[in-house]
Amino acid sequence: MLNDSAPAGFVDAPTVIAGSVAAAAAATSLSAMSSDHSNSVVSTLVEAKTKALQIASVAIYSSLLYINSFVLAVLLYNWRLTWPFFVVYCGWAYLFDSGTPFTGGTDRMRFFRDWSFWNYFGQYFDAELVKTAELDPTKNYLFGYHPHGIYCYGLLPNFISNYSNFSGQFPGIKIRMTTLDVNYVIPLWREISMALGVVSVGAKSLKHILSRKGPGWSAMVVIGGADEALLAYPGTSDLILNQRKGFVKIAVQTGAALVPVFTFGENDLYWQVTETNAPEIRKVQKRVAKILTFSIPLMWGSFGLFPRKTRLVSVVGAPIHIKKQDNPSREYIAEIHQQYVDALLKLYNDHKDRYAVDRTRDLRIVR
Repeated sequence: MLNDSAPAGFVDAPTVIAGSVAAAAAATSLSAMSSDHSNSVVSTLVEAKTKALQIASVAIYSSLLYINSFVLAVLLYNWRLTWPFFVVYCGWAYLFDSGTPFTGGTDRMRFFRDWSFWNYFGQYFDAELVKTAELDPTKNYLFGYHPHGIYCYGLLPNFISNYSNFSGQFPGIKIRMTTLDVNYVIPLWREISMALGVVSVGAKSLKHILSRKGPGWSAMVVIGGADEALLAYPGTSDLILNQRKGFVKIAVQTGAALVPVFTFGENDLYWQVTETNAPEIRKVQKRVAKILTFSIPLMWGSFGLFPRKTRLVSVVGAPIHIKKQDNPSREYIAEIHQQYVDALLKLYNDHKDRYAVDRTRDLRIVR
């Protein structure tokens, strides 16, 4: 009979190979599992770091005025040591450099608004800038921002910093945000404001930007102001616009085209007391707003005063071109104002079903 068993010392190659392959596969599997686990840990740590930086960026931006107040308090408390600084600073800020916030601002601190740290701010709100029309860089524009919300959070990622690529989407347009003149009275805060590209909202300032700085120079005005901040509430878009026609007059006098901007999500960041749930508190708020020219909303967000993690999408409308007139009639101003209102309503209605799906009611112009 034939002996089918392998001779002594003979190696069964297929068996050995199969065993080697199995062992290698097992080792590879264990290595892959270990690698997947390591990658999972790294991914978790990176995600945690990103979220922490997002929260930090929002917290710092929201607290800039408080940080400024704390620094001022420390400097004043140690006035015996810091008085030379105050003398030099006040001489420079309120004498030598006093006109800068009213004549187009400055880019000497541009690095602050270009700081990559603000990208985390944009990521927290998943911010986006939506362009609906081209803007000719040889012309000037007066942008109207709506709604005011509690703190105008949409301005930083979409217009102040370049997180949403404003400069790429609108090449040649050099835009300045605007705010109340009281912000340029507070020491150090005036520098922070200008570092963010913010200037005075006064007529003198706007006219200087739109008629004397050159082609492409533009300004953005938050039309609703302090009164509108008290109307901000999730799911709603109540605006104060019928009473605001001064910006139209300035646009006509300078020949700048008007551009409506609506930021979806701006009113969804906080809840606050309203006429319905706290009428007495609201009365006090209105009185304070008249005295201080800015409002102090009583609001709450995702936890405490931190804003809710809501998407901010700024949609930029098509320009409304104007015939320049040094002394426009009330009728012409009213006509252009109505064109602006119609354009803003169309802008909202064209995009509400995509960016405001959770709204409780549509945009209203309450006064």
